[in-house]
Amino acid sequence: MNLLTKTSKILMGSVLAMTMLATPVFADTYSPPLKTPEIYGKKYSFTSEVWVRYANPKTVEAVAFVESLSGDVPVGYMGGQAYLYDKAGNLKAGSTMVYNDDSFSAFHVYSPRMSTYGEYYAFSRADFYNGNGYTRYAGNKSPIQTLNSSTFAKTTEDSKVIEDLLSKTEYDVNDNGETYGSGLSILSIGEEPDLISAIGTNGVKGYVRAIDLTPEVSSIEEAIEANKDNGDISTIPLYDVDGTTVLGEFELVTNFELDPEKK
Repeated sequence: MNLLTKTSKILMGSVLAMTMLATPVFADTYSPPLKTPEIYGKKYSFTSEVWVRYANPKTVEAVAFVESLSGDVPVGYMGGQAYLYDKAGNLKAGSTMVYNDDSFSAFHVYSPRMSTYGEYYAFSRADFYNGNGYTRYAGNKSPIQTLNSSTFAKTTEDSKVIEDLLSKTEYDVNDNGETYGSGLSILSIGEEPDLISAIGTNGVKGYVRAIDLTPEVSSIEEAIEANKDNGDISTIPLYDVDGTTVLGEFELVTNFELDPEKK
């Protein structure tokens, strides 16, 4: 499915501009950019950001900003996915992986917005075409952002829980031989677990399968076919730690905008 037609790109840019004017956005919590080496003749950068929108109610969301440092790239060359985590290292909200189906150089991918007060951080993923499939990267973690009743949300230091997750060297393993834990620990272990801790739509803590969050694609054609329409909401199962008992659902949204400065 096409992400955007030429007409809808112009329309969405206008809608985004009006939305930004009507809804003040605070986006001062973002990770250092992760810059890639050259991949199939292109270099890229992406960040993990937390945005607070001062509407009624005030909301928080994760944003993945993905940019080609080599100018416009061909269709299907880059994909971005935004994850919003809580201070305990549980996945709270996420987007689908979005691949470019037009030639451009930069775009934002958004997670669902959360209005529950608390402490959050963003953790993005990105895929880049390497000529024979995709090279997948886990981004840098953003600082924690606090959503509260004050006029401006505040940032805080990482919790002891997150510090421990960042120092793990191996995941726990369930009775079925599957690894499980926080997706954040990929930064210290080097790979994500089979089951990633998450909070379902019913507020229950459980686990989602990594392959359900981000299905593997091996070609540009598969990547574009995997794209969903902007605004689509899909669900994946939320499991108990055994990976078989279903506890509920986890929602993924497809929500993205081209970078207005690089259209």
